[in-house]
Amino acid sequence: MTILRHILLLILLLLYGGCRKMLETPVDPVTGGETVYASDAAAAAVLTGLYYKMSEGGPATGEWGLSYICGLSADEFTLHKEGERALAFYKNEADPTDMLIWTLFYQYIRYANTAIEGLTASTKLTPSVKQQLLGEARFVRAFCYFYLVNLFGDVPLQVVSDYKQNSKKPRTPSDQVYQQIITDLQEAKQLLNPAYLEANVQNTTTERVRPNKWAATALLARVYLFREKWAEAETNASAVIEQQALYDTVSVQHVFARNNKESIWQLQPVVKNYPLEADIFAAQQLVSASPFLLSAFEESDRRRQAWLSSGTVLYPSKYHSMPAGAVMTQYLVVLRLTEQYLIRAEARAQLGNQDGAMADLNLVRSRAGLEPINTNSRPKLVTAIFRERQTEFFAEWGHRWLDLKRSKNVNAVMAAAGPQKGGAWKAYKQWYPLLASDLVLNPNLKQNEGY
Repeated sequence: MTILRHILLLILLLLYGGCRKMLETPVDPVTGGETVYASDAAAAAVLTGLYYKMSEGGPATGEWGLSYICGLSADEFTLHKEGERALAFYKNEADPTDMLIWTLFYQYIRYANTAIEGLTASTKLTPSVKQQLLGEARFVRAFCYFYLVNLFGDVPLQVVSDYKQNSKKPRTPSDQVYQQIITDLQEAKQLLNPAYLEANVQNTTTERVRPNKWAATALLARVYLFREKWAEAETNASAVIEQQALYDTVSVQHVFARNNKESIWQLQPVVKNYPLEADIFAAQQLVSASPFLLSAFEESDRRRQAWLSSGTVLYPSKYHSMPAGAVMTQYLVVLRLTEQYLIRAEARAQLGNQDGAMADLNLVRSRAGLEPINTNSRPKLVTAIFRERQTEFFAEWGHRWLDLKRSKNVNAVMAAAGPQKGGAWKAYKQWYPLLASDLVLNPNLKQNEGY
């Protein structure tokens, strides 16, 4: 994206709603050189530029967004408009020649690596600005690797910006990738401000669009959960939950509102004055809720009424389109507090704290208008938590797809769902293929089994 286009987008954003999170022009560190780290404002604009890139589309939002393609891959959706790419993901036949999320995640990582190197070398920045921006860059790198390792398995671990060095990297075992994720997030926790900061990363704000200390803590809690480090997951989730001045659950009608108190990190839309999910799900109605998803809802669940459309075809409606010129009322939610309660519930259940686990689970259920769960069976409690995640996080960031894999239920669930989607399920399909052109350029890369 050119600088001119960024400026035009900024003007549009101000016209749409007077949002004040990104008033400085974004800067690309890959093309900007050392001069971008000569002033606080230019350095801050580097990370702003990365959030712009994420908000434009790709893995975060739109037709390549993980909320859409992972929902197609899992058992969440019934596909109505069969574009070639959508049908491939829906039938679990992902195309190795059409894997933009692989490319974009590594672009974001290169962006973050370049920022980390430039910030580290700079001697001209205010220390608090430098510290915050280093924390943001490490956070984003960890965020990208979390999704790469969960979507593709072993992936090349690139922690420098040198293109020649990275272009020959082989796949790194996922355990090592996870260790880098944890290291980055632990460092980010120490570097990031606990408050939310404006675009100059010095003044505090009510806008929740730059990651703070608690965003890093929340993502670390998720990572520990996926690694089955239950005590660490509980500790980090508790640390976020305890920030009651910043965070609390809100009614189901307000979960996706701009800067609501449940949100830990959001991305402000930059293409339109609402998240692109509103176009995919509500306006275009590309998919509807599948029978598998609908059957997971209990009869009185408020989320079904609030987050699915009315009528005969029930499509996800967590986000809503807005007329041009209208005030922006929703940001794209990336991390939110309810996940922390369900992370802690699962961790506590695995640690044998049944009462604590049920308390967290039932807090989420109460918000949804459901009766409390009461069981002495740990397997039943864990099953109830996963079901709650299914109905809470549908059409959000691929939660269901990743949960099926980490719970080792993917083969059983997809063996039933696959034929109904017109595909034939095989275990290797839980991993997306690496981009075919990268395998040609890098002989050290090996494709995932089956592709």
